[in-house]
Amino acid sequence: MQPWPKQCSDGPFTLTGIVFDIQRFCVHDGPGIRTTVFLKGCSARCAWCHNPESFSMRPQVQYYADRCINCGTCTRIGNRGSLECHSNALVMSGKEMDADEVLRQVLDDKPYYRESSGGVTLSGGEPVLQGDFCETLLKRLRDEGIHTNLQTAGFYPFAMLDRLVPFLDMVMYDIKGINAAIYSDYIHADRSLALDNLKRLDAAGVPFIVRTPCVSGVNDSEDEIGAIAQMLAGLQNLQYYMLIPCHSLAKIKYDILEQEYHHFRAPEKERMETLERLAARHIRVRNNYGELPGSH
Repeated sequence: MQPWPKQCSDGPFTLTGIVFDIQRFCVHDGPGIRTTVFLKGCSARCAWCHNPESFSMRPQVQYYADRCINCGTCTRIGNRGSLECHSNALVMSGKEMDADEVLRQVLDDKPYYRESSGGVTLSGGEPVLQGDFCETLLKRLRDEGIHTNLQTAGFYPFAMLDRLVPFLDMVMYDIKGINAAIYSDYIHADRSLALDNLKRLDAAGVPFIVRTPCVSGVNDSEDEIGAIAQMLAGLQNLQYYMLIPCHSLAKIKYDILEQEYHHFRAPEKERMETLERLAARHIRVRNNYGELPGSH
C-alpha cells in the first residue's frame, strides 16, 4: 500500500477532491457549530477505524443487502459493476467535488458559525493526503472569514501539513499511542512520523488539541496514557487533551463495503475517568463535560 499519493505533495495544482460526506451542525469537531467535510484516503489502517469508507482514495460501491430485491439488474451488467440499481441497494461512497461546490454548501450555515464561533472542519480519512484540494478550500474559507480546523493523525511528510498551516485556525491531532507495538500491530503506520510531526506543528505556532481514541486492551493502560500526557506537557501550543472512547457503531459500514470487521470495546466509564485524572496531573484535560481539575 502506498501511504500517500505523490501528487498531493508535489503534483499539479488541482481544485477537486474526493469527498465521502459533508455533515452539518457538528458540535464535537472543533469550537461552536461546524460543518465537517470528510475526504477519502488514509495513510493508516487502524484496526478499530469507524470510517472504513475513507481507506481508499477512490469512490467505492457500498452494498446494502437488506435493500436488495434480487432483480438481477446488477448481475446482468457486471456483478455490481454499475450503480444501476432499482432498489438503491448499491450506493457510491465518494464523489469528486471542486472547492467552490463544497464552499457553496458550507456557506449555507455561515450564520450559525458566526453566532456560535464555529466554522468548518476538514476530516477523513486523512485530509492532508488531498493537499491541493485542502489548500484551495481553506483559502476560500479564509476569504469568507470562516474559522478553519483540520483533523489529522500525522502519517505523512511534514511538508504536506506545513503548506496548510497558513490557512488553519486550529488542528485536532490524534495520537493513538506511544508504544511502538500499538503502531505495528493495530495502526499499521509510522509512529515516528506522527510524533515528530506533532512537535513540528507545535513549532509552527498553530493552536491544537490532541485526542486519543481509547481502546480496551490496546492503549488504555495507565503507563500508555501517562507517557502520552508527559510527552504533551512539553508542547507550547497545546490547548487541551481529550480521551475518546472507541465505539462499535461502524460495523454496518464494514458490512456494506463487504470488509472484515474487528470488534473492539471502549474502556469502562470508571477506567476512562481514571485515565483522565492521570493525564490531568500533567496537562489540561477536557471531556464532554468540561475541563478536569489537575495539578498542571
